[in-house]
Amino acid sequence: MITQYELNTAYGTVHWCVLPVKNHLDTILSILSTASGMELSRVDMRRTPDGRPEFPACGFDANWTHSKDICVLAYSFTAKVGVDIEKLRPRALRIAERFFAKEETDLLFRSNLAPDESLRQFYRIWCRKEAVFKCVGGSFLGGVLSTNVLTDEVNGAILADIQLPLENPFAATIAVAPLV
Repeated sequence: MITQYELNTAYGTVHWCVLPVKNHLDTILSILSTASGMELSRVDMRRTPDGRPEFPACGFDANWTHSKDICVLAYSFTAKVGVDIEKLRPRALRIAERFFAKEETDLLFRSNLAPDESLRQFYRIWCRKEAVFKCVGGSFLGGVLSTNVLTDEVNGAILADIQLPLENPFAATIAVAPLV
C-alpha cells in the first residue's frame, strides 16, 4: 500500500507519494488512474519539448522525480506542479560557487554552517531550483540556476520543502503554480 500525502497551497491541494523506482511509470499510471477516475496508459502521456510529462485533457497536472531507488510523484487537479528529490551524498559545492545566487552562496559559504548542514542546505537549494524549473519552465542554466530560491515564492511558484518518510537523508521540494 502506498501512502499518499497532501500539501495544501494557495493554488489548491497537491497530492504526493513515495514509490520504489522499479516499475515506477506503471505505478504512477495506476495512481493517476485511480485519482482521476480514468483508465490511463502510456499512450495518454505526452512529453513537452523539454521532456516534461503531460496528460492533455485529463484534468490534472503531474510530475515525478527519482534519486537512487526512490521516486516521488506529485499531482494536482487545481495547480501545476514540479517536484525534485536528491539523496544527500558528499558532493563538491563548486557548482554553487559558480552558479547560485549571492544569497545562496552566502548561506552555504559565509554563514559558518557545519559541513553536514552546508551539504543539506546545498541539496535543499538544488531541489528548489529543479522543482521550480519543472513547474514553470524557462531556462535552467543562467535562469533558475542563478535565481535565489530561498524565498517561499519564485517565478510565480510557491515552494514547499517536504519531509520524506524515509530513513536515508533526502532533500525534497514541491513547486506549485496556477494552471495556465
